[in-house]
Amino acid sequence: MTFDKVKEIIIETINCDEAQITMDADLKEDLGVDSLDSMELVMALEEAYGITIEEEAATGLTSVKSIVEYIDSHVA
Repeated sequence: MTFDKVKEIIIETINCDEAQITMDADLKEDLGVDSLDSMELVMALEEAYGITIEEEAATGLTSVKSIVEYIDSHVA
């Protein structure tokens, strides 16, 4: 499932508590992601899924749910 892999990537990238990562979690408000963390997270997602996330799309990835939906719609 996409959520489980995204959750692993978030844990590895920003070192937050696994229990905080839910589909409804907001990256900035709930997980404390700053702009540098966000950039690192996008790069980790690109590497893990073999995709390129355009800067415009990356700014819209503000929650775990938005990341999962983006991955599901861009990975065959």
